[in-house]
Amino acid sequence: MVASTLPQVKNIVFLMLENRALDNVLGWLYSATSADMPSSAPQHVYPPGSSPLFDGLALGRDSNPAYTWRGDVQPYPVVPVPDNLGADQDRVPAYDPYEEMRANARWNGVFNQLFGNQDIIGGLPMECQAPTMQGFLQDYYAWYMRGWQGLDILWAYTPAQLPVINGLARGFAVSDRWFSSVPTQTNPNRAFSLCGTSLGRESNAFLAIEQFDTPTVFNYLAQAGKSWGLYYTSQWMGRSYTQYTFPQIAQAGGNSEIGNLATFFSRAQAGTLPDFTYLEPVWGYGKGEHYTQGTDYHPPTHVNPCEQFLQQVYQAVRSGPQWQDMLLIVTFDEHGGTYDHVTPPWGAINPDGRIGVDGFKFNLFGARVPTLLISPFVKPSTVFRAPAGSRYPFDHTSLIKTLLQWAQVDLSAVSMGRRMPEAPTFEAVLAREHVNEAPVAPLSLVPTLNAMLPAMPGGPLNALFEGVDFVAVKSLLAHAHMEDILAELARYRRDPRQFEDELIRAAASTTRR
Repeated sequence: MVASTLPQVKNIVFLMLENRALDNVLGWLYSATSADMPSSAPQHVYPPGSSPLFDGLALGRDSNPAYTWRGDVQPYPVVPVPDNLGADQDRVPAYDPYEEMRANARWNGVFNQLFGNQDIIGGLPMECQAPTMQGFLQDYYAWYMRGWQGLDILWAYTPAQLPVINGLARGFAVSDRWFSSVPTQTNPNRAFSLCGTSLGRESNAFLAIEQFDTPTVFNYLAQAGKSWGLYYTSQWMGRSYTQYTFPQIAQAGGNSEIGNLATFFSRAQAGTLPDFTYLEPVWGYGKGEHYTQGTDYHPPTHVNPCEQFLQQVYQAVRSGPQWQDMLLIVTFDEHGGTYDHVTPPWGAINPDGRIGVDGFKFNLFGARVPTLLISPFVKPSTVFRAPAGSRYPFDHTSLIKTLLQWAQVDLSAVSMGRRMPEAPTFEAVLAREHVNEAPVAPLSLVPTLNAMLPAMPGGPLNALFEGVDFVAVKSLLAHAHMEDILAELARYRRDPRQFEDELIRAAASTTRR
């Protein structure tokens, strides 16, 4: 039998959040946010001999260009989120940026963010053409953005504004070289994180209603004798998003459980979590003024409830009886159109030879995303990158490979594409003995936000959508006017099954882009 690479870890809890680049939420982690404030450095780096500094933001260094009203080009700086935004202080950016690899015929989308500048790109970038990271502002700005003129896409949260995720990143380990697997949105990246491939899909299908019928990490963990649990809140086509989107989970079997998040918190307190725990946050969604609040950090929703949820998850495992043998992994699926300054590299391995509809060969990684390792086996103030000599940086397939090797799975017997077996793993970031005695509550609670009040214009619409399947919520929020949202909601409530069947038919008939 293959030896476990993490024999000291008995339980792993995994939480994948949504749509934030590393710079957007952790860019100022060790950096000065004002001229009279010094920068600092992490206490530990992995691998030894790699840069002693965290690759975050720097005042006065990073910017994006845009045309002024006079027609000339002006650079606009990347700065901390201003402190004078009132109720919108924690709702930046105010609109949901483009997330797709290519969102429309004009090439808005992730490729435009990475390769554009003040002008939009005109087609698929040439292979090995270096991304400029100069197109975020141009790709985001639209004529209806009155108050902040689109500059909010260049605002990044400070540690004081997001104390939980920044506190955990300083208190444990964070990577400054973890890239999303594909330069696109949720479904393909979550597919890479669970299956090692997106089966050639470059972007979400209509309303993200699609299934990836291929083996998942749950299947192989169960075959290896590991117990597992999947815990969620939001209904997605009558079950959890992960269950629906990755149907072979139903064949995993073994000692398994699918339940709600309340069950997770109860098990964490009792010390009865399974070997592998997979958490879904409450999904948030919207385009701008109309949105539903979640706990997943998804723009354009408030991030304070997300901070509260992350702290609850950490405190649940930290105060539970299984903490002494625990690893909590927190990451994000994609950058979601938010700014990052580090160029993602070419050279990613195409897992199965498929080519996307726009000709993409799956050989470019996506933008950086935050990835934290939280455990008593992780030294505080650690920054980690791929091991010395690795041909590839960390991406979401590194999660699969590390999990399988922890479970003593023979990788030669796994069918999850060609990228995962070559991915670097992160077990060396963890010591074999306890090296971190972080307290149960290392951070003060973030301010409570009135994010779940009755629905009102300009506020979250959670109360309006009570009991509505989240796929239907996404469909409703595609409408720009409140009267249209209310009319469609009434139609849904008259016959939810018919409404959802119409969405499934629309997804099946829509060309995937």
